[in-house]
Amino acid sequence: MVAKIAVSELENLIVAYKEKFDRNNFFQNLLLDNLLLVDIHNRSKKLHITNNVRRAILLFEMDAESEPIAAEMLSGLFTVQNGDYLTGVDENSVILIKSLDEQDGYEAIEEAAKTAVDMLNMEAMVKVRGSFGTIVSELKDLSRSYKEARMAMDVGRIFYASKRVISYNELGIGRLIYQLPPSLCKMFIKEIFGEGEMEEFDQEILTTISTFFDNNLNVSETARQLFVHRNTLVYRIEKLLKTTGLDIRTFDDAMTLKIALMVQAYMKAMENR
Repeated sequence: MVAKIAVSELENLIVAYKEKFDRNNFFQNLLLDNLLLVDIHNRSKKLHITNNVRRAILLFEMDAESEPIAAEMLSGLFTVQNGDYLTGVDENSVILIKSLDEQDGYEAIEEAAKTAVDMLNMEAMVKVRGSFGTIVSELKDLSRSYKEARMAMDVGRIFYASKRVISYNELGIGRLIYQLPPSLCKMFIKEIFGEGEMEEFDQEILTTISTFFDNNLNVSETARQLFVHRNTLVYRIEKLLKTTGLDIRTFDDAMTLKIALMVQAYMKAMENR
C-alpha cells in the first residue's frame, strides 16, 4: 500500500512537471508570435489555460547573473493559483503574465510592478527595472502586450532613466522619437543648430535645464530648488542662449531644446547599440 501511494505521488509530480514545462514552452512561443490561432486555442485548452481573461505583460530586466534569483523570488510573489505565469525569452529578463480582475486597471499593474521591483532591490539587492504593456482580453493578444512592454523598457532606458517602472501608456513623446529613423534625427539637429554638432552640456547646465522645465519655466521657483540666486540662474540661461541660440524662457525655444535633448539621447543610444 505504501509503495502504491509512493508511485501515485511520483506520477502526479511527473505530470505536474511536464505540464509546467509545456506551459512555459507555450507562453514563450505565444509571446514570440510562433503559434497559429488554432494552435493557441488547442494547446491552451489542453494545458487548462483560460482564454478570455484580462491579462497584461510585466517585464523585469536585470543582469544575467541575477536572473535566477529574481525568477525564484517573483515566483513566490506571483503564483499560478492566482492565474499568474512566469516565463522568459532571454537571460536578462523575467516576464510575468499577470491575470487581472474586472475592476483592476493600470494602477493595479503599476502597483504590482513597483512592489516586485522594490522587493528585488531591497531584499535580493538586485538592480532591476520594470515595464508593462496594455491590458488584453485574449491569449492571442499577449504578444502585442509583450512588444509594448519591451518598447516601454527600451524607451524608458533612454529617456526616463530615473523611473523604476515605466508604462507603455506613459511614454509620451519618447515613443515618437524612438520610432524615428536616425537620418531624420540628424536632419532635425542640423536644422536647429546648423552645420555644427549639438554641444555636449555639462551636468550643471543639464540639471538647470531639467529643473527649469519641471517648474514650468518659472525662474524664481527653479532658483529656489537649485539653491542658487535668481541672478545666477538668469546668467546660466543667458549663457545657454549664446551657445544654442535658444531662450528657454520662451515656450517655443524651451520645447525645441527639450526635443533636441531627447533626440540627442536617442542617437547616442543607437550609436552605442
